[in-house]
Amino acid sequence: MESLCDLGLSSYEERAYRGLLKLGTGTAAAVAEESGVPKGRVYDALGGLESRRLVRVQSDREPKRYVPVEPDIAVDRLVSAKRRELETRIETYESGRDELIARLADTSLPAEEFWTAAVGADDSLELLIERVEAADESVVVASPAVSEQFDLDRETPDLLNHLLDAIRRGVEVSVLLSPSLFDDAMAAIDNERVARTLTQGPFELRVSDDMYGTFHLIDGEEVCLEVPDPLAPNRLFGMLNLRDPIFAARVEEGFRESWDDAAVVEGV
Repeated sequence: MESLCDLGLSSYEERAYRGLLKLGTGTAAAVAEESGVPKGRVYDALGGLESRRLVRVQSDREPKRYVPVEPDIAVDRLVSAKRRELETRIETYESGRDELIARLADTSLPAEEFWTAAVGADDSLELLIERVEAADESVVVASPAVSEQFDLDRETPDLLNHLLDAIRRGVEVSVLLSPSLFDDAMAAIDNERVARTLTQGPFELRVSDDMYGTFHLIDGEEVCLEVPDPLAPNRLFGMLNLRDPIFAARVEEGFRESWDDAAVVEGV
């Protein structure tokens, strides 16, 4: 912060306060002269400072005399007031959140095919989490391996948290992993979290050797498809997000074949 104006004071109020600090105590006329605040505005500026409890007023004599509170007290009071203001604004935003979402949801998504892409591990994970958060009905996670760029200890709990949120919303989550990835994932997640996931709602985990690529199927309509680096297959180049019901149906059909033959994980 460069000035008290950043905490809500007007320029005249700040100049009046600084002038009072130099004077120690003074009348409105003295403050105007010291601070350069026009005489026609100095009373409003001092009144604003008084309402914020940044000055004390000696009103039993004429003309009134003003004394500034210490700078640390003044800044703390302004910060507290700004915090209360921001908390009130946040509460207002949160209270109107559901209504705004409902209004926006009345506008249907375009029916034609659409695709977008993210490049690199971080942007790919961000895109995937975004689509999981947008899921209304179902999320399918199918993966035989993880890219070298992903840190299982970091990314797995983060993705799991978003899958848990989806489950709490009533979204059906199905996860199909290879045996090796299952072992690595379990080592990165505490057993209590996994047990809670398995029992909280529409969630099922299976393990299979019959897998051919990493993808995520959202609401049976869109697919997040990992794209490996052609020069380094163990590294992730990026992720495609395709909203194409026909392609999604093909992916789901192939997934169901592997899913039906996979071993169900009942507990950890």
